[in-house]
Amino acid sequence: MKKKQRFEIDFFEFSFLVEACIPPRPIARTVFFQNVIEKYYHELTKNERARLYEWICREHSFDRENELCQIFIARYNPENQYLVEDIKGEKHELFLHNGEYRKSITSWLPKENIKHIEKAN
Repeated sequence: MKKKQRFEIDFFEFSFLVEACIPPRPIARTVFFQNVIEKYYHELTKNERARLYEWICREHSFDRENELCQIFIARYNPENQYLVEDIKGEKHELFLHNGEYRKSITSWLPKENIKHIEKAN
């Protein structure tokens, strides 16, 4: 049974919350920022992703040298999204970071398992 969502915030409130959690921050905020990359990315529309990307990257506290911020850039940059077909014929929506086609912060598709790569629309 799927758990009912208890809290609802609009995109504007969500964006302010993400801004308040830009690393480096205490652990609870950092975990939320990781969830923005891992979980909430998939819950946002393409338009919301692009808007959040622009908003957060313009924020003065956004440190492009911070590894988690770099992963945020890679995950949310609309020009850095790929459809990657593996050797089993399965397609994955991945992002490119440090030469790896990633599913998440800690997982990626090894190059030897990639059959075909194309830019996502």
